[in-house]
Amino acid sequence: MSQKGCKQKIVSIVEAFKNTIAFFNEIEKEGIIEDYALIGGLALSAWIRPRTTRDVDLVIAVAKNFTWSDIASIVQTRLQKRIALHKGTPRMHIKEKLSFVTGQIEVDVISTKDFELAAEAIKKSVAAEVFGKKVKVVTPEYLILLKLLPLSSQDAIDIKALSKKADKRRLRALAEKYFLLSKLETVIKL
Repeated sequence: MSQKGCKQKIVSIVEAFKNTIAFFNEIEKEGIIEDYALIGGLALSAWIRPRTTRDVDLVIAVAKNFTWSDIASIVQTRLQKRIALHKGTPRMHIKEKLSFVTGQIEVDVISTKDFELAAEAIKKSVAAEVFGKKVKVVTPEYLILLKLLPLSSQDAIDIKALSKKADKRRLRALAEKYFLLSKLETVIKL
């Protein structure tokens, strides 16, 4: 790929991210969602050296008068995007998730429904700048715990890097609260 073509692809990823954040800001202002925060690979860039990622991961708290189906319908109609709905099982942490593609990126949206760790992560999130756009990002401690749930090899690498920015006492306390301490200790020493 030529240098010019590469630059155009990067711009489209940045624009797709900015458009996604603008959309979720809009539906938050309308009261459709109560709150949201960035998680996953892009959230890392607020805390550590950015790495390549193929998607945007968000966690959202749906407003009381709306359902997950409403959120899916709003994404589909307003953004004109085909969505994939994923339902979790009682044994899974994630009960509701939807995905769609915009520009060059996949957007994964996770609900806080019956997912206390994610709900708390949003409440404790902080404003940060990602690609020049102000967005709420979960703190390193919560990002580490959320990455422990799937724990891919990339998640383990991310956790090790993030642990340098995390408050170790707070991380330990949260890991104990969410029964993730033994899993965490397989990745890093506290």
